[in-house]
Amino acid sequence: MRQIQEIHFQDNRYPEKLRKIKNPPQKLYAIGNLELFKKPSLAIVGTRHITEYGRKNCKYFAQETVKKAIPIVSGMAMGTDAVAHWTALEFGGETIAVLGSGFRHIFPKENIGLFEKIINHKGLIITEYPPETTPKSEQFLERNRIVSGLSEGVLIIEAAYRSGTSVTAKLAYSQGKVVMALPGRLDNSYGVGVNKLIQEGAKLVTNIEDIMFYFPQFMAQLGKTEIQKQLSFWEVKEEYQEIVEILQNRILSIEEIVQKTKTQNLRETLNLLINMELDGILVQEIGVGYKLL
Repeated sequence: MRQIQEIHFQDNRYPEKLRKIKNPPQKLYAIGNLELFKKPSLAIVGTRHITEYGRKNCKYFAQETVKKAIPIVSGMAMGTDAVAHWTALEFGGETIAVLGSGFRHIFPKENIGLFEKIINHKGLIITEYPPETTPKSEQFLERNRIVSGLSEGVLIIEAAYRSGTSVTAKLAYSQGKVVMALPGRLDNSYGVGVNKLIQEGAKLVTNIEDIMFYFPQFMAQLGKTEIQKQLSFWEVKEEYQEIVEILQNRILSIEEIVQKTKTQNLRETLNLLINMELDGILVQEIGVGYKLL
């Protein structure tokens, strides 16, 4: 077991966002990157029994969120939580997991590999429970106030009616957070809860731009991080620099990009564009052209 850091409420490492919620934990146990407490983050939550519809959309929103340098917070449960955490890691993002048990009783056991992956990739795992605490159902409901408390807002992927996810939404409302939900499928019980939440005032979202609209702090963070990311890639992969400069603030077709390069070599330029897309530096809009992310 890696070193567990104990963080008391009076500790200057204690996250400021949690100080402001009702019934904040008086002590946190943490393993990993405490710097993530300082970053604006988004909670992504939902049912443990995620459907294919939910999985597809969870992966989309998690991927787009971390591409904008926003850490994802979730509860490391099976289903939606696990998909959100794994997707964040897959795309080089940062994630915070909040446990409903102590560190010596990781639950569910199927997520022990995810636990290790988060720690090994500069993520953060926290719990309010001492290391020997075994998992109990009421602790997972209590855990949810921390998930929402650490985040600027909560995105709900799928939820059954009167589920634990619905409880998270109510907690988020009480904390003054923005609650968002995907439109649920009418032919599935896990669409009932999210549609009910939307009826009750949750913001309906269908793409990442809908989310960014509610959080100017994310936009400020993105601007700073994008500059750092570009500089980092310029230093590590100098062969990308010419195309990055060509695509500043514009979208160009492959033909236009080739014409502006020094070599004007189609095959060479196309290979670079493919590699840059894989590295998350640019994206191709079909029928339009290439643009920087």
